[in-house]
Order: sequence, then structure tokens, then C-alpha cells
Amino acid sequence: MANIVAYTGVRPLMGCMAALALSLVCHQVRAGTEILFDLPAQSLKVALEKFDASTNLSVFFSSELAAGKISSAVQGFFLPQQALQMLLEGTGLTIQSVADDAFVLIPVVGKASLSHPVATSASRYFDGLVQEGIRRALCAREDLALGTYRLAMLVKMGQDGQVQEARLLDTTGNRQRDAAIVSEVQKVQVSQAPSAPEKPFVILIKPRAKKEKPVCSSLQ
Repeated sequence: MANIVAYTGVRPLMGCMAALALSLVCHQVRAGTEILFDLPAQSLKVALEKFDASTNLSVFFSSELAAGKISSAVQGFFLPQQALQMLLEGTGLTIQSVADDAFVLIPVVGKASLSHPVATSASRYFDGLVQEGIRRALCAREDLALGTYRLAMLVKMGQDGQVQEARLLDTTGNRQRDAAIVSEVQKVQVSQAPSAPEKPFVILIKPRAKKEKPVCSSLQ
């Protein structure tokens, strides 16, 4: 599992990619809705799994970051994001937003930022190129076709438009597939250089619903 400690400028790929039917994590969190939590102090990994199951927020983290850490107890009615921050108290970790309802865990370094930057039209265009490049790369292999598994990946682009680094934030459930995805994404190159190559971004893709059109169908 990749360690994401070095990445302090994470930005999300913006938009729901409806045209690509990738079913990105884009449904809105009801920020004003409190939920009853009953999470005792326990293994941080277990606590985060229970938190994920009881809310519509997704939290992505590397095994190395969570290893050996104990969560703080969270009991009572709280807003989901408030409860998540309480759960992390004393762990040396905080959250960084990568979508309206998705976060990655990062070490506490100075003043943490919980929001993601506003995308410009140029950055949205570049993000679209990267999204399409990754979609084509994975759809080219039947065993990696998108829509059948959840994917959370951090991608860093080089000045030449080539993927410089690709790291999974969580396993897709199959280690062999994990390695193959990273290998294929690292081959992706787009026709435009990034405006801020020092800032990696996160791609979040959820399994498609049965009624949705297959993600790779338009490439066949």
C-alpha cells in the first residue's frame, strides 16, 4: 500500500464525469444532518471501516498510516465530518477533502486544510484529458475494465504530460489487479503539460450500478 505522506497539495479530479459514466463519488453529503455514533476507542482501521459503513462519506488511507493507531471514542449525535475529526484525535492524523464526500488521511503538518481548491477552466480541461487517458488505458484490458471495483488512486503528472507517479490509496480487493492498474496508469501520457505538476490529484471511481451503461462500452 502506498504511503501518501509526501503529498501535501492533493487536489481532486473535478466533476462527476457523467459523459464517461465512471460513477465518481459525487453525491452530496447532507452537511447539516447529525448521525448517532457509537464508536468506542479501537483499532483505527476498524473504526474507519465502521465510520464508512454508517455514513455516506468515504475515507481513504494507506495501511502504513493506520497501523498501530487507536481511535478516540465517538459517542452521541454529530455531523459526519465532525465525528471523523473526533475519531482521529490523538492519532497524529487529519483529513483532507478530495471530493464533497470523500477524504484522504494525512499526517498533521502545520495547519491542515480540509477543503479542496477551486478548479479553473484550464485545470478542468487538463483533468478531463487525464481522466480519458486513464479510462482508455484501463478499458483496453478486459480484466481491468472500470465499473466492477472501487478505485482510489493518487496520480502525479510530469511536465511532459506523462504520468510520473501512480499510487493506490486503497486496494481494489485484488493485489494482482492493483499492481496491473498501477502499471497501466503509469504509461498514460496526455497532449498537454499540467499547470501545477507539483500537485498530485486523486481519482475516485465507484462500481457502477446494474442499470448504468458499462464504462468501457463507448470504446468498443
